[in-house]
Amino acid sequence: MLKGKKILVTGATGLIGSGLVCRLLEEGAQVIAMGRNMAKLERVFKDKLSSGNLYCRERNAAAGLSEELSELDYIFHAASPISGNEIKSRPVDTISSNIDGARNCLEYLKDQKEKTGKSGRLIVFSSATVYGAAPAEGKTVSEDDTYLADRLSSANIPYSESKRMTEALAGAYYRQYNVDTVIVRFSYVYGYSAEMPATAFYEFIKCALNGNDITINAPKMSRRDNIYLEDALDGLLCAAVNGESGEAYNISSGGQAGSYASASELAEIIADSANKYLGSNVRVIYPKGSCEQLEGMILDNSKAASIGFSVKTPLSEGIGAIVKKYASIKE
Repeated sequence: MLKGKKILVTGATGLIGSGLVCRLLEEGAQVIAMGRNMAKLERVFKDKLSSGNLYCRERNAAAGLSEELSELDYIFHAASPISGNEIKSRPVDTISSNIDGARNCLEYLKDQKEKTGKSGRLIVFSSATVYGAAPAEGKTVSEDDTYLADRLSSANIPYSESKRMTEALAGAYYRQYNVDTVIVRFSYVYGYSAEMPATAFYEFIKCALNGNDITINAPKMSRRDNIYLEDALDGLLCAAVNGESGEAYNISSGGQAGSYASASELAEIIADSANKYLGSNVRVIYPKGSCEQLEGMILDNSKAASIGFSVKTPLSEGIGAIVKKYASIKE
């Protein structure tokens, strides 16, 4: 259903954005990949540049969209910092990327509809942070459970609150101007990315690929809802095509396929995968003796399932595929 559609992806070089661009090209769409650095765009999509359907644009969505994009069928607003260090060190940029970027996308589609009559659809990338921190006993949340929020003193507040405001903006433009919007809330997405994000998961991958032990210093870790990138893309496109305007959808494992696990448990699977596929002897080291596993948050994905989404990839299978992919490139 996306064949021949003209689609803009902001934040195109990120984990989900880059995977989405590749999937859209496979579907036969015309894709404009937008990012803040042309060299990085060309590096990430070097194997796709000759496809004839990919156009790279160097631009920060928070600074506005160019009119040269002409009429768009879809915009996927994926641009947003995700690493804890970047959120802490560049909180203003984090807020701007989420809120200003989303508003510029909404304004573009509003103006496009007023000038040409063509209604494009914006898919807003949100996250599980809109549900606030998980209580100690753990919790399964559905799309209406947004009544809790992080403390304003939290280091993550520039990210979590700007994601909430991005959703509020999308809802406001839908109700006041009838701009077609769909919100997707991702749980923790893991997968292959041409350039590894600066998160603990990928630091574990780097250690394993180099044959080094993985060190877990935290005495306690909460389990979380993890979803493999390819499954996340299935859910994303399902919401983009079948989702109802103005609605939000959890794109998550729902705890299925063994995907409810903490970072330390992910580290154990990464080490096992490296030892299995690379003949390594990687161990997970706990300097403090052990790491207690706490209950965390699971995102109920039944609403997405009602429009055709399903989880296919077990956690160990997904992580194994990632390790093998990075290993083959390293060789």
